[in-house]
Amino acid sequence: MHVPAREPASDPVAWNPLVALEDPYPVFRRLRDEAPLYADERRGVWAFSRFEDVQRAARDWETYSSRDGNDVDDTTQLFAPAGDVAGVDPPVHTRLRGVLQHAFRPGEIRARFEPGVRAKAQDLIGRFADAGRADLAQDLARPLPGIMICTWLGFPADDHAQLLAWFERLLDRTPGEPALPPTALYARDQLRVYIAAMAEDRRTNPGDDLLTLLVQAQDGGVLSRDEVLGSAILLFLAGITTTAGLISNSLFHLAQHPDQRTLLQREMARMPQAIEELVRFDAPIQSLVRTATRDVAAYGGVIPAGARVSLIWASANRDERRWPDPDRLDITREPQRHLSFGEGIHHCIGAPLARLEAGVALEELFKRVPDYAITGPT
Repeated sequence: MHVPAREPASDPVAWNPLVALEDPYPVFRRLRDEAPLYADERRGVWAFSRFEDVQRAARDWETYSSRDGNDVDDTTQLFAPAGDVAGVDPPVHTRLRGVLQHAFRPGEIRARFEPGVRAKAQDLIGRFADAGRADLAQDLARPLPGIMICTWLGFPADDHAQLLAWFERLLDRTPGEPALPPTALYARDQLRVYIAAMAEDRRTNPGDDLLTLLVQAQDGGVLSRDEVLGSAILLFLAGITTTAGLISNSLFHLAQHPDQRTLLQREMARMPQAIEELVRFDAPIQSLVRTATRDVAAYGGVIPAGARVSLIWASANRDERRWPDPDRLDITREPQRHLSFGEGIHHCIGAPLARLEAGVALEELFKRVPDYAITGPT
């Protein structure tokens, strides 16, 4: 695809993955145009931003390894010392993911969860639909996937409020700092103790839930105790974060593009297509990192072995080399493979559940509150 040339900016482009930007897409555009291999050697930051480069690197786990975790900060410490399937390479990755693969098949997900997701979405929306205002992130986008993953893990409903409070603390970060604050580590420790107790109970009281699946894998010699705990924490955290971001982003962008919202409400059969466009347009997880296992030459530079390389999913999904007019939200756009759920062996195992929950949340909200507007901070 031909990409029109743009006038270069007078100042060099700068990007810090530890600093969130209110609107990162102009910076991502400059990275694609001016620094497709971004290198800040002083801070040890390397990054790919074009679709083809990001996809290629994500598929090449032998060159771009997950051995040191996938986060630019110390998030991997939340799952330590073991069990982070997203932060390891084969053969450990193959073994960890194999335990969960069957449970996350798309057909299994829809049959098992759609009625419950819909009922919970109706319940949550019913609590604020007639009130005239709501915090859609706190009242819908976060509790819907939170309650669903807690239920699937087998955690009792009476514990959900405490679990979601720990989840909030797990997200605590100090802007610009890679180290996790004490509040996040405290929540991790409390959650670990809780899950360990629940896991022991599953040995004598097995259920039809993910924690039982993990415990049975441990009893069968497939997982260690630490891998059970780390895997459960990863499922809990990832099962909320990505979906909550997708729902919140979708509600925000549809409010900013009322023509697209009206079209979707008029033609609800477009929902699956709309979800793919919404998740392409604004990826819930903007980037993850890999570790280069060897020197890699690209765009006239060399990524040294051992360097941490950011793969900017959100930038790749707005690459003009792949999508025409990529900065335009268009729910009628013919879907192409995007990278919002990752790529290669680390493609998000929970993507089918995230798509289901987001679609149902929008459908049910439109029934009760079709003309919502964003009135507060975003």
